[in-house]
Amino acid sequence: MSLDECLGLPLAEAKRLLAAGGWQIWRYSFTGPLRPLPGEEEAARVVRLRLVGADQVDLVVAYVNTHHQRKEV
Repeated sequence: MSLDECLGLPLAEAKRLLAAGGWQIWRYSFTGPLRPLPGEEEAARVVRLRLVGADQVDLVVAYVNTHHQRKEV
């Protein structure tokens, strides 16, 4: 398994893939001011992955607000 395979995946799926490959998530953080609603953290997408130690990775995830609807003009 290549670590690059996790880029773009939802956090929940990336966690499963990393665990299956023997990797531990040291921490993860969100980009920008937008934060997920409680219970929706796992829907965030992995945008950066960095090795921080032996078999440990640090993830940066982005959350896309799917509850906001665009106004038609």
